[in-house]
Amino acid sequence: MKKIMIVSAMLGCLVLAACKSAPKQTYYDPTFDEAESDSNEAAGETAASFEDQPGEIISVPYEERGNVKYVDVSVNGFGFQMIFDTGCSGTLISVAEARYLYEKGYLTEDDFLGVTKSQIADGSIVENMVVNLKEVVIGNKILCKDVQATVSANNNAPLLLGNEVLNRVAAYAVDNENKTINFKCK
Repeated sequence: MKKIMIVSAMLGCLVLAACKSAPKQTYYDPTFDEAESDSNEAAGETAASFEDQPGEIISVPYEERGNVKYVDVSVNGFGFQMIFDTGCSGTLISVAEARYLYEKGYLTEDDFLGVTKSQIADGSIVENMVVNLKEVVIGNKILCKDVQATVSANNNAPLLLGNEVLNRVAAYAVDNENKTINFKCK
């Protein structure tokens, strides 16, 4: 607990500019998923809106609970389910997840970038910690390096996969019939 308090105190001194120099990249790695040929066939059938655009289509299944779509995501090697949220400007994890990742070695002191102010859905401004997630892997298929994530001070905040990651792909489409999200790589 003392380490977390020290890291939290250090956050005021860190600068967000550390991550701005490296370009953000997204990769598709077929070695993540052994059943790649099956998912590519399904993506070809369900992603007709992408047919006239170049680039590979990767199909990722989602689970729906209460009209909310959840996708499997690995953060620095640790698995979570995150809400696929096109209305969220960034990626969001709660302080409980950040603390767990830090305690288990999935986040280090170097990953803490500082603090930022954000406007939330009710219009109020809140101050949150910002961390660098070295690797975010969506559905064991799409790898995003160096994702800046906001850490909500609310222990019960949902995990949101938002536009900081989604803007790294050329396009995406939700296939409600097959319960997949089809990502088009750049």
